[in-house]
Amino acid sequence: MEKVAVLAGPALSRALARVIGGRFTLEPLALDGSCPRRQRHVAALVALSGARVADVLRTLRKSCPRLPVGSLTNHTDAAALARSLRCGFDFHVDAAAPRGTIAAQIITARRLVRHRDLKRRLKDTAKRLEILTNIVKTANEELEPRRVIELIMAKIQQLIPSEAWSMLMVDEERQELTFELALGEKGKDVASFRVKMGEGIAGWVAQTGRPAIVNDAAHDPRFARRFDTQTHFHTRSILCAPLTSRGRTIGVVQVINRVGGKFTRDDLKILLTLVEPCAIAIENAMLFQRAEQLTITDDLTKLFNSRYLNLYLTREIKRSKRHAAALAVIFLDLDGFKSINDQYGHLAGSRTLTEVGTILSRSVRETDTIARYGGDEFVVVLPETPAAGALVIAERIRKAIEDYTFLEAQGLAARISASFGIACYPDHALTPEGLIQKSDQAMYRVKERSKNGLELAF
Repeated sequence: MEKVAVLAGPALSRALARVIGGRFTLEPLALDGSCPRRQRHVAALVALSGARVADVLRTLRKSCPRLPVGSLTNHTDAAALARSLRCGFDFHVDAAAPRGTIAAQIITARRLVRHRDLKRRLKDTAKRLEILTNIVKTANEELEPRRVIELIMAKIQQLIPSEAWSMLMVDEERQELTFELALGEKGKDVASFRVKMGEGIAGWVAQTGRPAIVNDAAHDPRFARRFDTQTHFHTRSILCAPLTSRGRTIGVVQVINRVGGKFTRDDLKILLTLVEPCAIAIENAMLFQRAEQLTITDDLTKLFNSRYLNLYLTREIKRSKRHAAALAVIFLDLDGFKSINDQYGHLAGSRTLTEVGTILSRSVRETDTIARYGGDEFVVVLPETPAAGALVIAERIRKAIEDYTFLEAQGLAARISASFGIACYPDHALTPEGLIQKSDQAMYRVKERSKNGLELAF
């Protein structure tokens, strides 16, 4: 027999018991609104009297969200119906009504609440599917990994509100995780951290390929406390899922300290629904970025190549023209490089070029761009730099190359120098080809004169 939970005085309960009959029995409802063995209840009835009615109803809604709750009076009038509606009850029962009417009201209310719950779940599912469709569509159109990751993380925060959330990618060579994106109060503090495979919840998920829900981080043996110690952040709960693409884990998504309570299985389902189809999109974007990088990077020195140099110079000249800014190009050619190849071999020559690339990278600013133009020729582009500034930087590079002992790691001690030519926009040329030509000509004049020096174009 099905039960109806009731919170009412003895007289009202007896009156209701006389007429409810049939398939229903009454069971007392606790004053705190809790619903014992609620899976066996078809409805709850609360006496529409006293000041605590609204509190009891609110508690019932929270503890038994799928249970229809009705108000109960011994005799119903317009005022009672109005108060029931105002309080938010699902239905109203008059204990003095005929037996069939009360039973029908309880059954109907149960059906209405089931319908309402189904409608709510369908609405939530439709919303999630719409978000997922937008994510997958945008992720597959985007070829920038960072943009794909930001998109996914924004949607995760929208659906699972939390204090912090991050995405870590696997560095297979070093067997570590690096923070690709970290948001929240301490996001900037952890951005430079590296997590060993198996370390902490994120490391465990990356190593096992299994998701994790941790609602008491302090007592979980997998939890790594060093991150909280270093950032002064308090991690209470963690939801973590692997990013799996083509059968391997390429990273993890971590959500920390859920707002409003604990992480649930539903939260994990949402997280997995969001990240699973996007893992391939993230990896594809990274592979595309890597392939694109290879087309503009010199294989030997890892500097930019001449193909990228032409594109970059075109863009920078347009920007300089727009802002009426100066732009300088340094063209340098190594002196005595052929003798290294002849004396020590081509492998030693390749190593020398790599070491020159390192010297150049250390000698210029972060805003400057370096390219290997071809053979032992290099070009440095200096945005927003007039001739005087370019001469200072060129001299710094010249001195660094002159003072450097090459091939020490190979047990050798080679010395070389370099000749430099400098051209500026708009003083010497207005096009990428013009700037390269003018700086190249200036460099050759140094070569013909004495080598190991610098000259400004005219």
